[in-house]
Amino acid sequence: MSRHLNALLAAGLALAVVMVMTVHIVWQDRESTAAQMEALAADMAKVVEAHVLHTTKGADIALHQAASLVDDAGSLEAVRNKPYWRRLRDALANLDGGDTLWLFDAKGNGIAGTGRQMDRPLNIADRPHFQAIMAGAEFVISPALRSRMDDRILFTISRPIRDWTGEIIGVASAGMKTEWLVDFYALMSFGLDTAITIFRTDGEIVARNPDLSSHVGRNDRDGYLFREQLPRSPVGVYWSRSTLDGKERLAAYRLIPDLNLIVHAGIESRSAFAAWRIRSLWFIAEMGIATILVLLVLLWGARMIRRENHVRMRVLEAENAARQLDAELHQARRDPLTGLPARGLFLELADRMHLNAGKRGSVLAFLYIDLDGFKAVNDRHGHHRGDDVLTMVAGIMRKMIRDGDLIGRVGGDEFVICLSGYDPEIRTVAIGVASRIITQVRDLDADVGCSIGIALTAGGCGDLSCCLRQADAAMYRAKQRGKGVWTMHEPAQEPCLSCDNKIVA
Repeated sequence: MSRHLNALLAAGLALAVVMVMTVHIVWQDRESTAAQMEALAADMAKVVEAHVLHTTKGADIALHQAASLVDDAGSLEAVRNKPYWRRLRDALANLDGGDTLWLFDAKGNGIAGTGRQMDRPLNIADRPHFQAIMAGAEFVISPALRSRMDDRILFTISRPIRDWTGEIIGVASAGMKTEWLVDFYALMSFGLDTAITIFRTDGEIVARNPDLSSHVGRNDRDGYLFREQLPRSPVGVYWSRSTLDGKERLAAYRLIPDLNLIVHAGIESRSAFAAWRIRSLWFIAEMGIATILVLLVLLWGARMIRRENHVRMRVLEAENAARQLDAELHQARRDPLTGLPARGLFLELADRMHLNAGKRGSVLAFLYIDLDGFKAVNDRHGHHRGDDVLTMVAGIMRKMIRDGDLIGRVGGDEFVICLSGYDPEIRTVAIGVASRIITQVRDLDADVGCSIGIALTAGGCGDLSCCLRQADAAMYRAKQRGKGVWTMHEPAQEPCLSCDNKIVA
């Protein structure tokens, strides 16, 4: 009897050990799963933050371009004229995620815009983002709102328009697609139920996926994120129940103080632990059978190894997909006709060259090139011939630059070349390149020529945007001198009155 009792006790002890080991392993697996989900949520928040910064930087460039049109045109109303309106439209075309670009006067009346119903009266004087700009704010990102033109959901990024005295005479405002900020990240969710939200620091929602339409106008300032997390740290990961839809989520957030935005990436708890629950049920069943058959334990171990390899393969596939998508996004910012960087990409690359040149003590030379007679070619021979001419001219320019130099198409028939070197040799190199381009374009026998303005970053001002404007002004002086020539900007011709170290060309 005692032997049976001892055997039962031994069996009970063995069963208890197996149960304890099973509970311990299942709990450890849960902790590991939670750590993986936290890392995934944090990585998603980082990528969303980078995308938001990239998008707002592009919007800032477009808004500066729109504001500079007012200076070029002489007034807000003059921007309605086709040449300036086309430039406004081009600024929007180069804005990733942009939907509309409008100029408003100081009373909130729409003066010029790229919207589908630009001739329809529009007033935004009651919009908080307009009131904030008129109160002195320099850069305002609005919450998600419904457009008064067609009831679409957008958010806006706005800047003031000032006259030469510094007085605010209007507002430049870009209407942005909310889905541009959040829909892309479904690719990173690995089949999990995720929610991406961009908040303003006052709790209002700028963009959200999913179900933004039911949350437009809502404020989450009383939620756990704003009450508990943000006062502790600008970056973090936490578990809580959402006040927006009542779902419990693992969430990561990142504060972007310069933009007064908060990036929030959440994974629904049920979805986060779905795979763990399945693994746990299988593991418990296998551990039960393992007390009888060691072979099943070995088979279970092999299965877990295969599962881990599968998870690693999915991670590698996700990394490859992210790299491919990044390459596609980079390619999308190139001019499809010539393959050259478009305005936005050119300005980013030129800014990098400018920073590197400052470190090396070298000088950048900008050649602003505009084709003479190009419109007549389009009018007489059609746009197909015009495209051929642009392609040939781009080919000529490619042959002129060296490794490390930069060329971009910044307008319909406008190109900019950026050369790097040391003064005074860079001046000679720039003049030589300009002369050869003028000669070879003329020799194309395509009824076009070109006028070129040259400006250097050395001298009175090393600001990149200022140098680009000076090269543009020098190009117009070349046209006034009879076209088909180059002119070199000299500091005495157009001294720099203010440099803000931002590319606004």
